[in-house]
Amino acid sequence: MGTKKSFYDAKDLEHQKKYFETLPEKQRRHFLAFEYLKFGRGSQRYLAQAYGAARQIIVDGVKEITAPGFQPDYKQQRRPGGGRKKKSNQS
Repeated sequence: MGTKKSFYDAKDLEHQKKYFETLPEKQRRHFLAFEYLKFGRGSQRYLAQAYGAARQIIVDGVKEITAPGFQPDYKQQRRPGGGRKKKSNQS
């Protein structure tokens, strides 16, 4: 089998991981997507393993950032009305 290709050196990867862990979900997707587009073909599996993310997250991120009219908005993480509904006091 071939050798694993490394896109980062060990020290850079350590710093990148620390930064990645501080990001909310949407920014993580976009971060991985930008890294994938920067490194190109063959980096998807490496990035997924290095950051402990599913490859589908990278695919979704690439779809989002390459969509026409992409405007990053990190103020709101979920769509309006999304997320868990609050308990009502009328039971």
